[in-house]
Amino acid sequence: MSRSDKGLIYFQDGELIAASNQARVYKMNNELFLEIGEGHTLWALESELEDYIEQLKDYPKGKCLEIGLGLGVASRYILTFPKVEHLTTIEINRDVINAHSEIKEEDRSTDLAYNANKHRILNANGIEYAYQTKQKYDFIFIDCYDRIDEETLPLIADMYMACSMALKPRGKIVAWLDKYTPGEYYNEFQKIIGV
Repeated sequence: MSRSDKGLIYFQDGELIAASNQARVYKMNNELFLEIGEGHTLWALESELEDYIEQLKDYPKGKCLEIGLGLGVASRYILTFPKVEHLTTIEINRDVINAHSEIKEEDRSTDLAYNANKHRILNANGIEYAYQTKQKYDFIFIDCYDRIDEETLPLIADMYMACSMALKPRGKIVAWLDKYTPGEYYNEFQKIIGV
């Protein structure tokens, strides 16, 4: 944000560009913000692309699975990798999927090319899908939580275990890491994902 933008709040000063029940997408300063539920709970923002670039490195390839859709920024980034054959994204919240489908290309600040033919979005529970699917994936990205703390660590551990069952031998799982995670939770997170 520029100096003059300080104090602006996306849901007061931004433009509502997509909505489906509890999911709302706002645009402010050419960036998208996704909130879910009452109380303006910020769930995703387009500027997270930089974090995805750092965390996903060059891992995406072959058949990919993503748990959590958000604004679709990670999906779009994963699909830019030349060795990615296909991406399946699992999103438990139908409102998020519906709001995502309403976002127009011109409203996105990222210029990531999007190939809808290589992307399938399913409305399902990520853990259940990972345990039940017969499909095996080369790369799995877990991004279904908005923070890492004592409440989300058990979910992350369960999701990681479930996704391990859907991973091909020598495949790679990456779980989104919030760079603002306090040290104690960061250490527990690292133990879960085996780093």
